[in-house]
Amino acid sequence: MIALIVPCYNEEKRLHIENFIQHHDLGIDFFFVDDGSKDKTAEIIEQASQKHAFIHLVRMDKNRGKAEAVRHGMLEVYKKLSWDDRSWIGFWDADLATPLSEIPKMLQYSNLYENVDSIWCSRVYRLGADVKRSPLRHYLGRGFATLVGELLHVKSYDTQCGAKLFRPSIVPVAFKETFIGKWVFDVEILLRLKNHNVVEYPVTIWRDVPGSKVKISREIFRVFWEILKIRKKYIS
Repeated sequence: MIALIVPCYNEEKRLHIENFIQHHDLGIDFFFVDDGSKDKTAEIIEQASQKHAFIHLVRMDKNRGKAEAVRHGMLEVYKKLSWDDRSWIGFWDADLATPLSEIPKMLQYSNLYENVDSIWCSRVYRLGADVKRSPLRHYLGRGFATLVGELLHVKSYDTQCGAKLFRPSIVPVAFKETFIGKWVFDVEILLRLKNHNVVEYPVTIWRDVPGSKVKISREIFRVFWEILKIRKKYIS
């Protein structure tokens, strides 16, 4: 079983739900967490859920941000479903910048390692990969990764790619506690999982989809402040 949490906030124009439906043959149940959207996002999901048993709508009482939408969805689905040793639960960006076709490749890649607890997609520029990202986002991303590496001792090329899978057994460790960071909660997850085996899968394809609500260039000081607060809590 694979269960994917898909956080959504005003995604009416970017949520192409037919693309999710087309990938049900991968054995995925989709749980769309509507984070208090003011457009027709919830309506689109609800209509799809009435036609397809593998599409589910999870409603937040109000807009709480991506970090809390992901955390709420992960915990609710973890408690709701039954799991076996082959199960995965994860979260995925609604814009499908990382195509769902990457999931079988992620699972195959994890077989190269023993006892993998979590698989994180990573946007690595390399031969054979089709990663299309704006130069600004790329350089900001490299700067962010360097900063996180220096201040938080996180050895990850790309913590921020919105495509991750977890073994259900570690969900309480990663998601039970509210996140400090609004923008960089992924880093916080990695710090919580320091005693678990997390591997990075270099994606074969990734697209920079216009319309992202996270404008790192505008929020750079807030991001830096969050990193300092995370350091205070997790780094002794």
